Amino acid sequence: MTKRGRKAPRRRVLGANWEAQQPRRGRPPAERPRKATRLYLTEVQRDHWLALGEALAPLGADRIDVAELVVAYLEQGLHEIQSGLTGDGQTVPVGVVDLKSLYFLLDLKPPVGATSQYNITMFTETREKLSVMTVRLQSVFRATWSQVFGLAVENMHQALSRRRGRRNLIDQADSMADLREVLFQPQQLEFELR
Repeated sequence: MTKRGRKAPRRRVLGANWEAQQPRRGRPPAERPRKATRLYLTEVQRDHWLALGEALAPLGADRIDVAELVVAYLEQGLHEIQSGLTGDGQTVPVGVVDLKSLYFLLDLKPPVGATSQYNITMFTETREKLSVMTVRLQSVFRATWSQVFGLAVENMHQALSRRRGRRNLIDQADSMADLREVLFQPQQLEFELR
């Protein structure tokens, strides 16, 4: 009721889907939702991240695809480590008590130096994978999204710089599908019998 005792005029109720029927402005929604993630990387990790983006660009990968590949490769590496352990619920071997030990386990150099902020766009599924890995590592030692992603970048950089013959893996691949097939195929050990 208003001050004079009269009812306020009712607004006309339009159709329930009126907003949905209006033409949308701006860029159409992406097929796969993505979001920028604020991460803190060291200078070396940032250089390796930019180098991965440049190296994989000829294979048709943009930075979002590179982020997905980096996180998926670390997830596979941690899954292989976990599958080799006998303890129930054990994420990493017993001797790994901090992030530095995990770097040594993966045969990587631990990061040195100050970190700086860097925005990296990822698909929603990639962010969820990174979140799950971070939570798993937090149950063993404190780890942040930035530290886990930095570890993933270093792990991928080392894997792609390995050489088979005279060329590295990127030079041998014709597309991202070929590179994924080489990276994610199970490793088989060969022994010579004497």
